[in-house]
Amino acid sequence: MAGTLFIMIACFTWALDTLIRYPLLGAGYSAVHIVLIEHFTLVVCVSPLLWRYRDIYRKMPKRSLACLFFIGGMGSAVGTLAFTEAFSYLNPTVVILLQKLQPLVAIILAYAFLKERIESHFMQWAVIILVGSFVMMWPDLAKLNDAQWHYSSDQGAIMKGYGYTLIAVFAWGAATVCGKYLSYKGVPENAILSGRFLSGLMVLLPTALFMTPTLKSITAVDFGLIIAMALLSGLIGMWFYYQGLSRVRAQTATLVELSFPVFAAGINWVFLDVSLSSFQIIGACLLILGNIGLRMKELSTAMPITTVSNA
Repeated sequence: MAGTLFIMIACFTWALDTLIRYPLLGAGYSAVHIVLIEHFTLVVCVSPLLWRYRDIYRKMPKRSLACLFFIGGMGSAVGTLAFTEAFSYLNPTVVILLQKLQPLVAIILAYAFLKERIESHFMQWAVIILVGSFVMMWPDLAKLNDAQWHYSSDQGAIMKGYGYTLIAVFAWGAATVCGKYLSYKGVPENAILSGRFLSGLMVLLPTALFMTPTLKSITAVDFGLIIAMALLSGLIGMWFYYQGLSRVRAQTATLVELSFPVFAAGINWVFLDVSLSSFQIIGACLLILGNIGLRMKELSTAMPITTVSNA
């Protein structure tokens, strides 16, 4: 159960992150520069780990290095930026609804590349978890018929919105599989963590330099908030995430990640005094119970550890 619990703790830190991130975006700061400052802070924090694991990085096969770069460059940098950008073009409910495709991407890729079998009991619990996720969203989904799906009638803008969303879905789903691949290959969790932040920064730097003309000066207070956010959801959250990922299969991890809206709703209730609807409570119960039930079933069946080739 430790693996599921660790990933849930990571989801909790990501939910706390929203209390800082969205007000910063609302204040007019560029998403790319917020994420850049986060990654710079994180690379400074993990620099001792980067030095400690330098021999591991040097000896990594090309496929493992490609996975590590994908996790940081696509999963941590491009995926986050694309998801944030999608909200400028599409109704948030549409973006979040499409994001539910992420487990499907991860499950298919885990089956194809990691040879993780899709057991019948997994499908049963997966259905319960996905139903819980949609039940939580039901009030918003019911309003979509009368809501504006797109903020522009221009077909190019609409396609950009869907494109950004699907890029994020693929990036995050594939990053989970890449992380599990490295775990199967024996790469230490902290080596994956620190390598993720460094490769993310390598991708963000040229992007930020290209967008420099749009940079808004950041106040000392907001700069401190970005650093705090990086330490909370980045350093602490991702440490728990990779500790959890090393203990569960990739397809299980991607379903546990769906517990994020449960914690987000709870945090909104506690900190923002946003009342919980019956749909949110029922959906949250299904999500949590489904993940616990799935993990207990996997432990009871004592599934063997998957191995992957170096080819």
